[in-house]
Amino acid sequence: MSKTVIVGGGIAGLATAYYLRQCGVSNFTLIESSPHWGGKITSALQDGFLVEGGPDSFITQKPAALNLCTRLGLADQFIGSNTGKSATTYVWNHGRLHPIPEGMMLMAPTMILPFLRSGLISWPGKLRMGMEVLVPRLPGDQDESLAGFVRRRLGSELLNKIAGPLMGGIHAADPEKLSLRSTFPMFLEMEKKHGSLLRGMMKRPKHRAAPGSKPTPMFMSLGGGLQRLADALIAQLPSQSLRPGCSALTVHPDGDRYRVVLGDGGCIVADDIVFATPSYVTADLVQQIDPMLACRLRKIRYVSTATVSLGFKRSEISHPLKGAGFIVPRSEGRKITACSWSSEKFKNRAPDDSVLLRVFIGGDLFEHLAEQDEPALIALARHELQAIMGITATPVIAKAYRWHKANPQYDLGHGLRVAEIERTFANLPGLHLAGAAYRGSGIPDCIQSGMNAAHSIVARIHADHPYQDQHQPACIGS
Repeated sequence: MSKTVIVGGGIAGLATAYYLRQCGVSNFTLIESSPHWGGKITSALQDGFLVEGGPDSFITQKPAALNLCTRLGLADQFIGSNTGKSATTYVWNHGRLHPIPEGMMLMAPTMILPFLRSGLISWPGKLRMGMEVLVPRLPGDQDESLAGFVRRRLGSELLNKIAGPLMGGIHAADPEKLSLRSTFPMFLEMEKKHGSLLRGMMKRPKHRAAPGSKPTPMFMSLGGGLQRLADALIAQLPSQSLRPGCSALTVHPDGDRYRVVLGDGGCIVADDIVFATPSYVTADLVQQIDPMLACRLRKIRYVSTATVSLGFKRSEISHPLKGAGFIVPRSEGRKITACSWSSEKFKNRAPDDSVLLRVFIGGDLFEHLAEQDEPALIALARHELQAIMGITATPVIAKAYRWHKANPQYDLGHGLRVAEIERTFANLPGLHLAGAAYRGSGIPDCIQSGMNAAHSIVARIHADHPYQDQHQPACIGS
């Protein structure tokens, strides 16, 4: 029987294994160097607080995560993010928190009056944005940075106060380096189709929920934390196929197969290998197979980040906390990039008499700050919250998570780099890629990449062994 090895037990690797299993393929081994399954997905319950160390939700506009959770029987645990005024995001600007105007979609307003009434953007900045309809399309089809695009179409003030910290923050990136085509291509398409973002936003179809039904929230989480997703996937996989605490050292050809050398001195010979690891780890593994491929993989940069979750008694916090949190522009000179008001954003994240806040540190612009130890990170977060929100209380819980070189950067030219990598892999039968480094770093993207890898393996098995497993169930899509 064909043998598959999946290297990396984050959400992409888990999804690959799950979909292989759903397709009737059982001869696989999932290797993870740490004892933890799920990668950056990690949830902890402490004194009634539900702390998320990595992502706290997934976007529902990309259906892979929503559908996988439903298939795993987790639909009754869905918790949508708050909407309306409860979902307001603020910007720290000149010593106070300003709400982002209602109707802003990342960088472009969908409603005019709230934007005109806002005190966040100056009148010269508003006039500059209004002139966006007169800005010509950029000729050619070259890649453009987020900063270059926003500055060109909407002006520097919107870039510095909203688009840069908000959109760059999603990827822990420097807006001057971030490829718009690889991260927010819808805005390029809007410019190409309508010649203007403002015209494009005005012409967007209005999606209304059916009578009697509630619209699907943009962000969804799970009642017991996102760790429930990883745990549910593990529960669906045979224990003999799981190798936690096991490192893959190298991969090299073995006839028309591949030999995976393990850190415990063992090895596995496989027909297919899925690399669901950071691209620099994958580079080390394939070095003996194709040094040029390894070089290309290493060109995808990674940066470090950290999160600090702080729980407080509500009676000791004077701030009203009416919203989802705030972002901090680089120009403000603070040492944090954002703060999520977790207990306001999602239900059941803190005891009824308490609040839970989560502070974001590091990224491409402030990476050195994320490399500190846990006590230093907690002290930094408390100092910043005192300056911004006036919080002087001692937290009842404080927990920091450090993510060393865990955030891939979709720099300018990222799409071309990935295309070159994928072309090389296509010429190496049996080798497959999955994970956050290539075509989307969110949870749905990683799940989709794992599903795609599983389907490619099943197609290879059926092509090489057309009579093998002919009574097995057909592959299940998302």
